[in-house]
Amino acid sequence: MTESKADTHQVLCMAMDIGKSMIRCGAEANRVEETVTRICSAYGGINTEVFSIVSMILATATGKDGTSDTQTRRIHGYSTDFDRLDKLNALSRRICKETPPPEEVLAELAQIKSDRRHLLWYVGIGYFVVGFAFTLFFGGSFQDAAVSAAIALLLWLLTSFVRVQGLSKLFFTALSSAALGFLAVFFEKIGLADNAAMVMIGDIMLLIPGLLLVNSLREMLCGDLISGLLRLLECIILALAIACGFAVPILIFK
Repeated sequence: MTESKADTHQVLCMAMDIGKSMIRCGAEANRVEETVTRICSAYGGINTEVFSIVSMILATATGKDGTSDTQTRRIHGYSTDFDRLDKLNALSRRICKETPPPEEVLAELAQIKSDRRHLLWYVGIGYFVVGFAFTLFFGGSFQDAAVSAAIALLLWLLTSFVRVQGLSKLFFTALSSAALGFLAVFFEKIGLADNAAMVMIGDIMLLIPGLLLVNSLREMLCGDLISGLLRLLECIILALAIACGFAVPILIFK
């Protein structure tokens, strides 16, 4: 393997690792493709072809001497993490401006991946506020809102556990919906909540894939039809999982 080939391979490997991390944080396909292309160009790549969808990245980079390298990355699951995505964007901009050694970039990328501050207590506060506020917004009482906020905290703890275990997002959504519905009915039966429906409405807002729907429409408007349709299909399936999950306690307890 020639030195030029090794350099092309190393640079593309670094760019693909960054692109994969971006997709796992919720970045759209065209942003990932542009980032991989710009990074390769910054290190002397004369041509880079990138194809990205929510579950895979495929790229081929060609060096100045005509040698090329092709790599793929398979993405198993993704979420929305704007804090980490912002750090990855800042890293890619620094790469294009300063072209640091790939070893230094990979070390900084590993540090960004290991940063777990986005799972601290303030995320739980966000769940609490959303559950409380939406219950009041849709006409629930303060008692309903307090119960909804407490259940939202339980959902936050469950979400943190699922991230560690790596369970299926579809299975988690359906299971969470059913669990939230049963808890709402349970608290109404014991007298802590006035209306289980209001509690359900407040907590269901934490599961609705609204951002996923917006991203799918944006990608289709930008011309990335395959990636946009995949996200739209996932959004529809998740919505059906939420409906089925909440329908179970409703049908059981009428």
